[in-house]
Amino acid sequence: MKLKFTLVALTFAMAPQAFAQAVDYPQMNLRLAHFGPKIFVQSGIDQWWADEIKKRSGGKINIRIFWGGSAGQPLEILGLVGSGAVDFGAVPQAYFPNELPLIGAPNSVPYVFKTPKAAVAVSAGLVAENKAVQEELRRNKVKPLFFHPMNPYYPLCTKPVKVMADFKGLKIRSFGAYQPPMWDALGSVGVNVLPSDIYEGLQRGRLDCGFYSADLYKVTKLYEVAKHLSTAGVGPVATWPIWVNHDKWESSYPAEVKKLITEVSEEAAERSMRAIAEAEAEALDFLKKQGVAVVDFAEPDAYRAAIPDMRDVWFKSMVSKGLGEQAKTVLDYWRAKQAEIE
Repeated sequence: MKLKFTLVALTFAMAPQAFAQAVDYPQMNLRLAHFGPKIFVQSGIDQWWADEIKKRSGGKINIRIFWGGSAGQPLEILGLVGSGAVDFGAVPQAYFPNELPLIGAPNSVPYVFKTPKAAVAVSAGLVAENKAVQEELRRNKVKPLFFHPMNPYYPLCTKPVKVMADFKGLKIRSFGAYQPPMWDALGSVGVNVLPSDIYEGLQRGRLDCGFYSADLYKVTKLYEVAKHLSTAGVGPVATWPIWVNHDKWESSYPAEVKKLITEVSEEAAERSMRAIAEAEAEALDFLKKQGVAVVDFAEPDAYRAAIPDMRDVWFKSMVSKGLGEQAKTVLDYWRAKQAEIE
């Protein structure tokens, strides 16, 4: 009786794997152009995603990741996916303000979200439910499979930033169209520099502060040239998705392949959320051990009052570009969805 029970239990335990192997997947060798290096926390999730698809397809679906722009520069990746030159891409939507002004907003607009969960939910919900966003994606011939979250960003500076007056005149690393207005409101100067130039900028005095999450400060080693992490942060955002060519996905990928990739993508999104939370806690501990002082900002009410609602800043920008009607549908959904979660 014990042997019979063991065999039955083993059969049930192996059933999902046996079922997966029973699916007759086609042999597919696919390429993913990645903007970032392997050292990012989210990059590890992207590698897991590719490995897991290969595993669950019985080795039939192979996705090779080309890291650090080796299959195309970051600003080329969206076009490479849209043209079908590569099968997948990984690059932040905010890198493309002209091509993706709508879905790029939850990635590029700072000081809006309180939780990574809300940032990702707004982005995914817009893709699933907003017609203007869907048209924007179809126009670029891309489809996001899942979004990564990004931990809250904080200034890491060469001098302490503890009160509002400390912001005056600071040169802070910036990117995109919507961070400079925020720094202006605080009396600072947003300096748009590439990630590769931040270290030298801090070292040579061209920058007073970096602007990253704790886990990114750890992997980029900016703690070597700046030792004061202010808690005056701007909250999390949704960052890069895995992009796939829209037309190929809809017409060329077999149903069983799409089902597998969708399932693994959903699991990858959940893994990414857990991974960045763990990474932030580990990174803060690491930074302290490297001599970084965490400076508690003493005037949070004044800080909040000084920064405008950055969603409104974004909306006015969209109106000036003739996208007011589309942007209003995005903003209405954004406010409602975020309110549900936060």
